[in-house]
Amino acid sequence: MKALVSWYDHRGFVLVSALVLVTISGCGGRDKDELPAVAAAGKVTYKGSPVSKGTMYFLPDKGRPSTGIIKDGSFTLTTYTDGDGAVAGKHQVGVLVTEEVPTKGGDFVPKYLIPEKYSQPENSGIAIDIPPAGNTNIQIDIK
Repeated sequence: MKALVSWYDHRGFVLVSALVLVTISGCGGRDKDELPAVAAAGKVTYKGSPVSKGTMYFLPDKGRPSTGIIKDGSFTLTTYTDGDGAVAGKHQVGVLVTEEVPTKGGDFVPKYLIPEKYSQPENSGIAIDIPPAGNTNIQIDIK
């Protein structure tokens, strides 16, 4: 239970939960006023090497956020349905890469494998513009 409380208190958990809920809520269908998703996928590296696992968060200026699971440096974004992409326009981007590390008390806490600032789209300094035709060759290089 303490592990859950430790993780719940973590700042990133709130953002992750909100984005997941927004993404899941799209499963019931879209409103006619919602912006359509366009193909969006790419690769992410850290210090020149592909990020092996993690989660991408794209927060658009307008419209629904999108997420994508990173596997071997590649990701495909989801907004409404699995793999449908992201809304066109400018996005702030977050890259969350953590692993669970045991504490002395037997709990687990997240350890950031890339600097924590990149996990929150608002603070990462990463911005991507997705054109109306989509982009499946997005390149994100974190130094």
